[in-house]
Amino acid sequence: MKICRATLFPYRLPLVRGLSTARGEVRGRRGWLLELQADSGEVGRGDACPYPGDDEPALPRDGFGMESWPACGERLEVLAAGLMGRGLSEAQAFLDSPEGSAPDAPAARFALDCAVSELAARSRACSVATWLAESQGREPRARLAVSALVSGGCEETIVGEAAALQRAGFQTFKLKLGGRPLDEDLARVKALREALGPEAKLRLDANAAFSPGDASALLAALEGLDIELVEQPVAAGDVEGLARVRAESPVPIAADEALVDRAAAERIIATRAADVLVLKPAALGGLRRAQALAAEAARAGMAFYVTSLLDSAYGVAAATHLAAALPGSALAHGLATAALFSFDLARAPLPNGGWLSLSTAPGWGLEADSAATDRARAGAAIEVGA
Repeated sequence: MKICRATLFPYRLPLVRGLSTARGEVRGRRGWLLELQADSGEVGRGDACPYPGDDEPALPRDGFGMESWPACGERLEVLAAGLMGRGLSEAQAFLDSPEGSAPDAPAARFALDCAVSELAARSRACSVATWLAESQGREPRARLAVSALVSGGCEETIVGEAAALQRAGFQTFKLKLGGRPLDEDLARVKALREALGPEAKLRLDANAAFSPGDASALLAALEGLDIELVEQPVAAGDVEGLARVRAESPVPIAADEALVDRAAAERIIATRAADVLVLKPAALGGLRRAQALAAEAARAGMAFYVTSLLDSAYGVAAATHLAAALPGSALAHGLATAALFSFDLARAPLPNGGWLSLSTAPGWGLEADSAATDRARAGAAIEVGA
């Protein structure tokens, strides 16, 4: 099986409602759907949806430091051309080479890794989760516990949304912090905890919004609210500040944006600067990079969970298959984001009672939605190798 053609589809997906984050409100996501076709006729798909998806590159201090949406498309086109005529093992070797590793374009690298992985799984008539798990000598899990993202900004909206999510069966909830005064964030958290009751698990995502001092003040004020963990309370590059906050915190700390820098990730694991690792394969540059980081965390005795990056159904499917292939975790994964979009590129499975079941069909197991794909189109498709 050799790769003979690639097609890049630019898309934009609107959210049902704006998502309040430390950097403002997110109303939609822009990305590129990559299709790699093999000479056998099989097709592998990968999602490249850089965050936040602006036309200008994100700065490292802004979070994940991902490439811009236009740059992502340009890098995808060049890298896809490098895969033409290669077999699957050759394609993986190319992606691992200096020429194909694309450290400046993690979203593009993720899409390529995913598309090649789906082709590899389809060549064996198995799911990507099975293909990934077998490389580690294990079977994939059939279903995953997932958390619900509470997207509202004000207390009233948060309470109403949380009640609906709780009725749907979710047991773990996540709220984003930052971008407002500390007392307002604290009031939002208290309102959510009161609405959910004492049994629900509540995690918070600061998106690197706070200084170490402000983070410590907030975390101290959260004591008594039974917070499961707080993701990335300080700047991604401040590993020392993260370690200092973690040492003082009454709440477990998770590293997220900091993990995109390999040296920083190694320091965090070596020094236990965090309690938990948040694995976002879309930001880390691929499934295999996330898989390797999970193995390092496991050897160090650290917990981890997998989340999407507000990607399309294909990006969420990739993160879901990765999570199913990794060793078991007591922590819910952040994969219940499909319902946040008004429509999507494929008909993805939705959580049921706080659990997400994994498809056993070959590849991602997704049913493409051609009408939605046409509706989401944000420009002309780009053909490579045609």
